[in-house]
Amino acid sequence: MTADTLDCLVVGGGPAGLVAGVYLARFRRRLRVVDAGGSRLASIPRSHNVPGYPDGVAGAELLRRLREQAGRYRVPIEGGRVERLAGRDGAFEARCGGRTLRAHKVLLATGARDMVPDVPGVEAGLAAGTVRYCPVCDGFETQHQRVAVLGRREHGLREALFLAGFDNQVTWLSLGTQQDVAPAELAQLRERSVLVADAMPLHIRCRPGEGVEMEMVDGRRLAFGVLYPALGLRHACELATALGARARGDGQLVVDDHLQTTVPGLYVAGDVAAGLNQISVAWGHAAIAATAIHNALPLVAPRADRP
Repeated sequence: MTADTLDCLVVGGGPAGLVAGVYLARFRRRLRVVDAGGSRLASIPRSHNVPGYPDGVAGAELLRRLREQAGRYRVPIEGGRVERLAGRDGAFEARCGGRTLRAHKVLLATGARDMVPDVPGVEAGLAAGTVRYCPVCDGFETQHQRVAVLGRREHGLREALFLAGFDNQVTWLSLGTQQDVAPAELAQLRERSVLVADAMPLHIRCRPGEGVEMEMVDGRRLAFGVLYPALGLRHACELATALGARARGDGQLVVDDHLQTTVPGLYVAGDVAAGLNQISVAWGHAAIAATAIHNALPLVAPRADRP
């Protein structure tokens, strides 16, 4: 490794990557954040469970504030995509936009993407708050409404039960998979008065301010205040697994107590790490991983101009 080798390369500029950048900069480490854009945070209309924001905060505003905070410590943030990562502990090379970045440690904060149903109006519904993806984040705001959960098998069933806990009238749109669920689990739906529509949706209209209208293949028309697609997440783990890092079946990377993957020197934080997909969890991951990286590196050299 040459003199221009970074102490740490952070891949991803969402909540986890930016907080990790702040920590590493305050540890006086040489770092760079490479951000391909598209953080899920930017698409959140307003979140009410972020610590320190009692009136809630729009995702785009929170992202702006995090970038502003990183700027206070001169965290280098550049746009781009890391296409390939090679090496392991003490010697990583990342290909980004036709050039090579070198780093002793790498922290992946590459996040995840919601599996979006291929129906018209979903994006407009997301902006208006009639389509939502995270019942842990905003289930509280749905209380006493007609709520639809669009998801297959146990995943859709569990989310329907979760949202029924907010005194909602929930309908599980099982996409023809009700017969794949055990009778005991279906009994739980009946206990919570969750309805089941097993027919396939033919058309969905998400109208801002008016809720969701759905036409089924059997001719029924259903109306809801909120629609939760529960089709799963695609975790951006490919850079890590290409190096041999172990991942769960859903793509979340297996980590130790310091957020290090099974590849020495490769750390992760945020949704791509095994655990709960939450902003506050991503921040905690970033703090743990950045501190572990700092402690694993040689001591910071004293500045020549210190008093």
